[in-house]
Amino acid sequence: MEGIEVRELLPSEYKEWDLLVEEAQPGTLFHTSDWLEICRDVLSKDLKIYGCFRNGELVGGCPLFVKNIRGILKVATSTCRMTSYSGPLIKESASTKASKRMQETHEILNPLREFLCKQGFDSIHLTFAPGFEDIRPFTWNGWDSAVHYTHYLYLKENIDSNLSRERQMELKTATEAGLKTRALNDPETYYRLLSLAYEKQKLEPPLPEEFYERVFKLFQEKNIGYMFVSETPEGEAVAAHLNLYGKKCAVIWTAALNPDFAHLGPIAHLYYNEFLDLNSRDFKYMNVMAANIPAFVDFIMGFSPELIPYYSVTLESKKYSIAKTLYKTTRELPLS
Repeated sequence: MEGIEVRELLPSEYKEWDLLVEEAQPGTLFHTSDWLEICRDVLSKDLKIYGCFRNGELVGGCPLFVKNIRGILKVATSTCRMTSYSGPLIKESASTKASKRMQETHEILNPLREFLCKQGFDSIHLTFAPGFEDIRPFTWNGWDSAVHYTHYLYLKENIDSNLSRERQMELKTATEAGLKTRALNDPETYYRLLSLAYEKQKLEPPLPEEFYERVFKLFQEKNIGYMFVSETPEGEAVAAHLNLYGKKCAVIWTAALNPDFAHLGPIAHLYYNEFLDLNSRDFKYMNVMAANIPAFVDFIMGFSPELIPYYSVTLESKKYSIAKTLYKTTRELPLS
């Protein structure tokens, strides 16, 4: 088989990258150039998308955000705030043989790994999307690995029979209070609810308002998702989800809530009605990104989801490991 050439993509080649994201099964919205450019622009990231070519055809690659820390350390990661996974992608194999598919995967990932190791990074952290299972080209070559989790709610199941008693009581409370749900793509409403939720905890929202404005613009221009709200009978939005469309699924990306209305069960109300809405539109499952934080897990388990693993790999230089140890000791070196 022909060799693989790895190089950084030019912005003019991002459309070709997006086609690969669309065709590759583990490809997600978080891989697309639109999403990556929002992260780059709003969060002031240095974005690089590396492509793997065979005879001029793009067959794989990986986006990375690169940061220089005090001119001493050069770190790269495939994720950033509120982007839980991205990482390497490869073109889907046409073979039905497991051995052939594995061979093709490794023939793309091995050159990609070797290329990344030559870029002078002191730390490289890659988080693969759910569904990308074979990370051995990295772990067999000295990279550390970790497992993470998300939850899938399969839409063809009977949601009522899967609800815990606590979620049933919350839904009853929401119904008796007259809460209603609908799609409402209004960034100001969302950010108001988000700010209220974080003010209650004396924290700042995880992303600046501009980030959400850019996401809502994509909702309108490219139909990549929608906002779903729970409202009082008077029409006041009290809770909201921002949902992103994936392959056969919707990703429940982020939630916002007016804490003064939490006792009415609006979040359970949102999940339940999203389930019914997406099922009616022939989606297969909801990807509920709430499996790595214990407080969120306790809530979402009331819907009986399936636990789905995904993986990350990390390679660190000795210099980075020493700096990280010093940081943990002194809390003076900003490594994140």
